Amino acid sequence: MKRRTFMHGLVAVPVLAYARPDTLPLRRATFEEVGSSVLVTMTLPALFRRYDREALASIDSGFDTTIHYMVKVWQHGKNRLVDTREVMVKIRRDPWKKRYVVSTREDSGWTKRTFTERDDAIAAAVKLDRVRVCAASDLERGEGGPYYFVTVLALRNPIVAKSDGDRSSGRGQGRDLEWFGRLVEVLAGERAQAEEVVHVKTNAFYLVER
Repeated sequence: MKRRTFMHGLVAVPVLAYARPDTLPLRRATFEEVGSSVLVTMTLPALFRRYDREALASIDSGFDTTIHYMVKVWQHGKNRLVDTREVMVKIRRDPWKKRYVVSTREDSGWTKRTFTERDDAIAAAVKLDRVRVCAASDLERGEGGPYYFVTVLALRNPIVAKSDGDRSSGRGQGRDLEWFGRLVEVLAGERAQAEEVVHVKTNAFYLVER
């Protein structure tokens, strides 16, 4: 499988002159082309702050803490949305095995990793590690552009309104595909609500010539 690393040191490119996605705080990311896919790697440590004892205690409680990532690819300078992906991560401590479990759901399904230390599990949960953001065929190639960037909306234990007026949280067990579908609908048209919200954009990148 062929792997290419993008040139991504383009922070000198003006990114404040146009619409809404570009006004978000900048978070550095690395982009790769692997096979037919474009992958991103970046971390969002602000989802868990060291002084947030309640959030850390929740992980140790044995119940799931849920992180939802909505990842969007935009064409730089035109504010054109190229593609959208969702990633769900669950982190909890298994009291019987005395291990921290991080489960991740992407397009291909669920994967699971275990850790002995809570800090290591959190580091894994807040990292988008070579996550597919779009097909390479969706992007044009060339060092002269067009350029692209990614926005990430990350929510720790998001809250979704049910049709009967109740509130549903991403915390705990028993959250199913119906809940996930409601969450996507809310994120598409309403202001996100969660215990912690991080919304950032990446540095610009381009797809190299072959």
